[in-house]
Amino acid sequence: MSGRYVPHPDPEGVLADCEQRALEREGIPMFLALEDLTGRFPGARDRSDGPELDRITGHYAERLRPGADDGDLAALASVLTVVARLHFDEEGRA
Repeated sequence: MSGRYVPHPDPEGVLADCEQRALEREGIPMFLALEDLTGRFPGARDRSDGPELDRITGHYAERLRPGADDGDLAALASVLTVVARLHFDEEGRA
């Protein structure tokens, strides 16, 4: 994978670390993913980094929650936590 979104070798360890922290007190980086079901708004793939972001999110989904349904909110939360920590938090970047 090229560019900004390079997979971390241990997303499971990153997730475990995040789950042990008191994020309600220290704050967390946020990564918000929305799905437009109306087709009226540009999607992530329309952004310059959209395809890379889509690939890295899929990579972590397969590593962290293989076989999870698309509607599994716990799996989604795990993936977004790792993406936010590793790729949108200056302190957490690998």
